[in-house]
Order: sequence, then structure tokens, then C-alpha cells
Amino acid sequence: MITRSAGRRGNEAPEKAWASWARTHKETLERATGAQQVLLEATVRFVAVIGGQPILSRAAAFFLLHAGMGLTPAQVGAAVGRTDRAMRTVQGLSAREFLESVWRELGRHRQPKLHAEHAGPIAKYLVDHPDCTQAEVVAFLAREVGIHVDPQTLRRFFKTYGLGALRAESTTAESTEAPRPFV
Repeated sequence: MITRSAGRRGNEAPEKAWASWARTHKETLERATGAQQVLLEATVRFVAVIGGQPILSRAAAFFLLHAGMGLTPAQVGAAVGRTDRAMRTVQGLSAREFLESVWRELGRHRQPKLHAEHAGPIAKYLVDHPDCTQAEVVAFLAREVGIHVDPQTLRRFFKTYGLGALRAESTTAESTEAPRPFV
């Protein structure tokens, strides 16, 4: 499947793509070391084979920029058919950030840390500790379950499993605040 961001080398044979690229980017090749030239050639041929798939091109660029071979964002950008500005963005990403950006582009999200089987222990903790705060629930999860979550994740989990409704009914002004543990 060739996407709208496919490069012009997407339909060329790898040999032709390399020859064309080498003529067009002669100065880039002259400034590169022998090892860098080999990497650039392999990249151009790879991009020609994959047909300019944006995720695969970005993955190749990420690996080249983090390979420790001294390739510049301009060199890598020329090889994968992207701008050096886009490559500087890729260069600034950690491996985790890069993978998260790929998942976002694919329309997926990371697997949640909290699952349905955690609702029981959390509910028991809430019953045993009726006046606990959000920070105490987060600490309990880290200590007992070994899961580190942020407040937003915990809030969504409580909403999904109805855990905010475990507080005993009271007529005091304190009970009119948000459901626990978010008071």
C-alpha cells in the first residue's frame, strides 16, 4: 500500500533509486565517511523497496540517527525523503517516545496498566480505608500491586468500574464533594 506521503523513489528498483539519489545528492555523499556512505546507500535502497511507507521510513531514520555513526539529520532526511527539520524531531525522541508516536499513528494506544482483576483489591482497600486520598490509593497500588499509575489513569479506572461510589452516605458538607478518592 503506497500512502500519500510516499516518496518519488517508491516505484523504482533499488539500484535505480540509488543511482538517481547518488547523482542528486553528490555533495552529501562526498561529506560522508565510507561507513556513512554504506548506511546511506542501504537506506535509499530500503526506502525504494518499502515504497515510502511513512512508519517504516521513520523507523529507519530513527535507527540511523541513534546508531552513533555521526549521520546528520540532513543526510538521513535526504536518504529517507523527509526534511532535516522532521529528522531533528525524530532525533530528539527517546525509544519509548518513538514507539508511542508509532502507536498513535496507527490509531492504537498502549495497553492499560490497570485491568479488571485489580478492581477487587482496590475496592477492598477503599472499604478498609474509608477516608483515603487519591495519593494513598496510588501509593497502595505501587506498594501492593507493583503498578505505578498517574492520577488521570486512576480517575478513568474508578469511573469505568464505579469505584468512586463506595463512600458511605453522609449528610455533612464533606460528602457533597466529588466521589472519593478525589476529595
